[in-house]
Amino acid sequence: MARYRTASVIEADVETVWDFYGDAEELRALTPDWLGLSIRAIAGPDGDGDPETYHVGTEITLELAPFGIEGLPGTEWTVEIVEREVRADRAHFVDEQVGDRGPFERWRHTHRFVDLGGGETLLVDDIEYRLPFVGDRPLATPALAAMLWYRHRLTRRLLE
Repeated sequence: MARYRTASVIEADVETVWDFYGDAEELRALTPDWLGLSIRAIAGPDGDGDPETYHVGTEITLELAPFGIEGLPGTEWTVEIVEREVRADRAHFVDEQVGDRGPFERWRHTHRFVDLGGGETLLVDDIEYRLPFVGDRPLATPALAAMLWYRHRLTRRLLE
């Protein structure tokens, strides 16, 4: 699979950064609209349509609007939280595309948060993906790099 990984040091404690990323509402702030991606629905594992945080089984439905055109066939994308672990010095969660409900043949995004001490947190995004028809060629990497650059920069601005 193609892979894109990036990391940033955030000058905020790990609990603050984890709470920010674990809040379902903050995902809306972290999703740049200029990429044509928007959050349509978030459902907790119990069907709750407004979960306060992500747990294993939470599903997030996004809509892709390439060139600003909404409602095109095949533009809905659903990911599910499949792993979540919280420790005193680190935390992570993983989202994967649900079956064929999205633009990828395979999508796995690991979000890691590591306490570096001194009020600093290492924020790591690790994405493995496969696109239809092109296999493991990293064609989506520029868009992923732009999205994650935006997220990490916004995280610094809001939390530091």
